[in-house]
Amino acid sequence: MDIADVDLNLLVVFDALLRHRSVSGAARALKMSQPATSFALNRLRKMFGEPLFVRTSRGIHPTPYAESLSAPLEAILERIRADLLQQPTFDPSTEQRSVTFNMQDIGELVFLPQILGRLNKIAPGLQLRTVNLPAPLLKPALRSGEVDIALGHFPDLAGAALFQQRLFSHSFVCIVRADHPTIKDEMTRRQFLDGLHAVVHPAGHMNDSLEAELQAQGLMRKVSVRIEHFLAVPTILSQSNLIFTVPYAIGEGLAKLADIKLVKPPFKAKPRVIRQHWHARYQRDAANRWLRSVVAELFMDKEIRPRTKTPRRQAT
Repeated sequence: MDIADVDLNLLVVFDALLRHRSVSGAARALKMSQPATSFALNRLRKMFGEPLFVRTSRGIHPTPYAESLSAPLEAILERIRADLLQQPTFDPSTEQRSVTFNMQDIGELVFLPQILGRLNKIAPGLQLRTVNLPAPLLKPALRSGEVDIALGHFPDLAGAALFQQRLFSHSFVCIVRADHPTIKDEMTRRQFLDGLHAVVHPAGHMNDSLEAELQAQGLMRKVSVRIEHFLAVPTILSQSNLIFTVPYAIGEGLAKLADIKLVKPPFKAKPRVIRQHWHARYQRDAANRWLRSVVAELFMDKEIRPRTKTPRRQAT
């Protein structure tokens, strides 16, 4: 017998007939009609080339050959139910594994404290890892499972095989050192145009789109320095009168590291949307679904808007 010719549905009927020793009883258990069950029995006899069951006054009785197949058949069906049909589960309280987020360096400052705090409480066995992959490598990493979730502002991360969930949006804010000699709690358009600016270009995305919006409003910044990493900003500001324009959540995070003042910018810009991204292969994966729910619970729908006063720093 070639396994390609075997209808696995017939094995389920075979198992029910062995258990109930009755065509009508097997039909009821399988929620099939009696004629359909009888037809399946005839197909089984043809497939095995053996009567399998004989009729008695108490129903049907398996032949010795059918009886010999009872135990292996039960084991095979149980293995299918357990390994193929059982919905995978994920218990964060006992799981021992690593989870990987893709985020920029500033994302580690904005997101990681809350994520770590939550995971330490409810999933102490999880090890958290972060990477910051270039755009061409991020999609393959999500597909392979090397990265579980990409968290942040990734406008180019899209495609039929990728899922995304909006978390929150935030506008821009200007940041300067707290004792800036000319810029106080507000910034005029003239101060913005006359001042020297520094720009962060992480992966070449976020401030590129801002540049186009500023030019559309007739605002041409005097950019004196361009850097790739947000975490260099506090040191640069502490030793200069430069102006950085960054998304508000980033400015608020940087203000925790140094004496930085957040100032409402003299222009309007489209809010930047923060999302979590994952691959379609892991849409129904229990661990990935749980991790996404944690991120959503922490950050979804937290609209962040600029304030004109510097956030109060934590006492040390």
